[in-house]
Amino acid sequence: MPPTELRLVPVAVCAWASAAAAVRLPGTASLLAAAAGGVLLLLLLLVSWRKRPPRVRSPAAAALVPLAVLVLVASSAGAAVVSRASGPAGNAVASGASITGEFVAGTDARPASADRFSGEPRYLLEAQLRSFTHAGEHHSARLPVLVIGGEAYADIHLGDTFTTAGTLSASKPGERTAAVLRAARTPDVQPAEGLPALATDLRTGFAGRAQVLGASDAANLLPGMVLGDRSTAPPDLTKAMQDTGLTHLTAVSGANCSYLLAFVFLTSRLIRLPRGAAAAAALLVLAGFVLVVRPDASVLRAAVMGSIGTAAVLTGRGKVPAALLCLCATVLLAVDPWLSGSYAFILSVCATAGLIFLGPRLTAGLGRFLPQPLAVLTAVPLAAQVACAPVLILLQPNLPAYSLPANIAAAPVVPFVTIAGMAAVLLGYFVPPLDLPFLFGAAAGSGWVAGIARFLAQAPGALLPWLPGPAGAAAMAGAAALLTLGVMRLGRVRHGPDGKTVPGGQEGRSIVVSARAGRGTRRFGAVRGSRTAFWAALAGLVLAVVLTASAVRLIQPHATNREWIAAACDVGQGDALAVRTGPEAAIVIDAGPDPPALDACLDRLGIRTVELLVITHVHADHYAGAPAAGDGRTVESLAFSSSEPGLPAEISELADGFGVHPQRLVKGGHGEHGGVRWNVLWPPAEGFPGVSGNDTPGGLTENDASAVLLVRAAGMNLLFTGDLEEDAARQMLRSSPELRTGTVHVLKVAHHGARNSGGLLPAELRPPLALISVGKENTYGHPAPETIKSLGLAGSRIARTDQLGSFFLHLEDGRLLVSGLGAGF
Repeated sequence: MPPTELRLVPVAVCAWASAAAAVRLPGTASLLAAAAGGVLLLLLLLVSWRKRPPRVRSPAAAALVPLAVLVLVASSAGAAVVSRASGPAGNAVASGASITGEFVAGTDARPASADRFSGEPRYLLEAQLRSFTHAGEHHSARLPVLVIGGEAYADIHLGDTFTTAGTLSASKPGERTAAVLRAARTPDVQPAEGLPALATDLRTGFAGRAQVLGASDAANLLPGMVLGDRSTAPPDLTKAMQDTGLTHLTAVSGANCSYLLAFVFLTSRLIRLPRGAAAAAALLVLAGFVLVVRPDASVLRAAVMGSIGTAAVLTGRGKVPAALLCLCATVLLAVDPWLSGSYAFILSVCATAGLIFLGPRLTAGLGRFLPQPLAVLTAVPLAAQVACAPVLILLQPNLPAYSLPANIAAAPVVPFVTIAGMAAVLLGYFVPPLDLPFLFGAAAGSGWVAGIARFLAQAPGALLPWLPGPAGAAAMAGAAALLTLGVMRLGRVRHGPDGKTVPGGQEGRSIVVSARAGRGTRRFGAVRGSRTAFWAALAGLVLAVVLTASAVRLIQPHATNREWIAAACDVGQGDALAVRTGPEAAIVIDAGPDPPALDACLDRLGIRTVELLVITHVHADHYAGAPAAGDGRTVESLAFSSSEPGLPAEISELADGFGVHPQRLVKGGHGEHGGVRWNVLWPPAEGFPGVSGNDTPGGLTENDASAVLLVRAAGMNLLFTGDLEEDAARQMLRSSPELRTGTVHVLKVAHHGARNSGGLLPAELRPPLALISVGKENTYGHPAPETIKSLGLAGSRIARTDQLGSFFLHLEDGRLLVSGLGAGF
C-alpha cells in the first residue's frame, strides 16, 4: 500500500487517544492539555517555517496535523465535560437532587432487565433535560440524561417531549450521558410531530405488519435485519445469532447503507437522471433511512462508514482509500468524542479497516484455488472477522467456530432483505396491499438467515472456549495475524524460471512446464518442499495458539493453586458468595440472578459439592441463579429465609430440583461443614414488629427477613447480611452481643451497598475488609456514596465485584489478601 494511503493513520490514532482520555478526565484537565498543545502547535509552526531544501519535509511539520487534532478534540471534549458539571443542572446532579424536569427523547425507550426486587419491567431511554424545578426554583438546562422508568415509559419514542420527576445521580466518567434519572412517577408525554413522527410511524408500522407472517423466526428477525429493531427477536434466536457470528446482521451496519445508496443511485441512473441528481437522491434516501432506524451514534457511524464504500464506487476508484477511513474516524471523534469507548464504533472501524487492508490481499490469495466469485464471498467476511476478532474476545471469550461459513451462507440474501424490506416499510405505510410481495420476499431471506443460525449453533463445537481478557485478545490477534499471513502468501507475485511473473502458490506449475527440465525439476522439488514446510509450520503455529488459548480457559476451573477461604462471584446485580469447606466443597450463600454466571464461577472455584446452599431471602437477584448450583454438582442441603409464613413456591421448586428438604433459617440455628462453623443471628423466630416499614403478616419486609450468618472459617469471622436494612440491622445488633465481643474480620455489605443498607454495621463492627456484590454500571446507583463514605470512616478496605469481577480471599504470611478469580488462580 502506498505511504500516502497511511498518511492519516497517526492523525486518527491521535484523535482516538485524545478523545478517550478527554471524556474520562475532569474537563479542566482536558482544557489545560488543549492549551498546552496549542502553545506547542504554535512553536512547531514557527519551526516548520524555517527555510529548508525543496521537497524536504520538516519533522516538526509532520507533527502539526496530529497535534492540531489533539487540540481540537481535547478542547471540544473538555468544554463539553465542563458544561455538564457546571450550572444549576451540574449542581443538581452532584447533590443527587430530586427534580421535576422536561425532557426530549433522544432514543426510543428500550426494555431493560426487570427490577430485581419487584419483578416489574423497566425501560431505558436517553433524553435531553431542557428545564427542571428543584427546591421551588425553575432552571433551564441542556444535559444528556439516561432515564430509567417503568412500563409507562415503553411507548416514548425519538423526539417525544415528556415531563417526569425523579432522583438524579452522576454517571461514571466516560459515559455518554451525564446523569441517570430514576423516574418516580408516570410521564406526561407530548408526541413528536413532523418528520420524527413519520419516522416513528414507519418503524412501528413495519414491526406490526411483520406479524402477518405469524410467530416465526422470519417475522421475529425481519425488523432487526431491515431497521435494526431487535425487540421482536426471542432470546434463543438472539443467542443463536451470537454463537454463529451473525449478530451484526440484526443491527444497521455500513453494509445496509451501502446497499441502499447503491440501489437508489443505480436506479436513478437507469431512469436517466444526471449523475449529480442521482447522488443527491441517494443521499436524501440515506438521510431518511437514518431517521427511521434512529440517528443514534452507532447508526450515524454506520451511515458514514457505509458511505465511504459507496463513494469509492461512484467515483470509479474501485477501492476505499485508507486515508478516507482515517479522515471519517477523526471527524466523528471530533464531533462526538464519546464514540471512543463505543464497542459498536470500534468494531465498525476495525471491520472497515479489515476490508481495506486485508480484503484485496485475501481475495488474491483465495483466488489461487477458489473461483473468483467464491473467493470474494469468502474474503469479505474473513477480512472483517480477522480484524474484529481480538475486540470480540473482550466482549465474549468464546470463538464461534462456524462464523465464516455462516456469514458466507447468509451474505447473498442480505442485500435483497435490505432493499425489499425498505420497500415493504414504505409501501406498508402508504399503500398497504402492495407491500405484501416485498414483505414475504424479505421474510424468506430473514428466515434463511435464522435457519442458518439455529442449525450451526446446534452443531458440535459451535463455541470454542478462549482465554478471556487482554491475554485472550492478544492470543487472538496472534492467531489472526498468522492466518492472514498464510492466505496473503498465496497471493504473492513471484518470478518463474522463464522470467515471467506468476502468482504465489503456482511456482511449481510454472517450473514443470519449463523447457529446462533437469535443473527445473530439482528446483520444483525444492520449492514444493519449501512450501510444504511453510504451510506445516504455519498450521502448527495457528493450531498451537488455538489449543493453548482453549486449554488455559478449560483448565482454569481446576487451577486452584491457593487454598482460598471465601469467594464473591460476579453475577451482575445480585449476591453469590462461597465459603470453602473442602478441596472441592463449599457453602454457597445466595445464587445471584444469572445461572450461567454462577455456574462459571463455581467451576473456576473447582466446587463439585455444595454442602449447604443458603438463600438469604426470596428476591430474584439472590435465588434465580440457584439451579446452576446443581449443574454437574451435588447440592446436599438447602436453607432459606423469607417474610412469607409458609414455604415460598420458589424455594419449593429449588428443593424439588435438588432432591432435598428445605430448612428455614431463624436466630439460633447453627451448623458445621468441614471445620467451617456457622450461626444464624437473624431473623428472630417470629417477625419483629419494632422494625419500621414492616408490611407483612410476620412483621418483616422481605429485605429485613434476610438471614444473617456469622461464619467462622480459617480463624476468621465473616458476617453475611443479605439485603438487611438499617432498622433491622439495629435490632439484630441488640440481640447479638457476640458481634460486640468478637472481631468481624469480613463484612458482606448489605443490599449491594444501597443507601438503605446504612452505616450502622460498619460503624459498630469496624471490619478490616468489606465485600460489596454489585453489578457493573447498574442502574440502581449501587453502591451509594454514603455507604462508601461510612466504610471509609470505619477504616474498612473495600472489595467490589463491579471493579474486580469474581474474587477470592486467602491468607499469605498471616495477611488476608484479595485476588481476582481469573487466569492463574
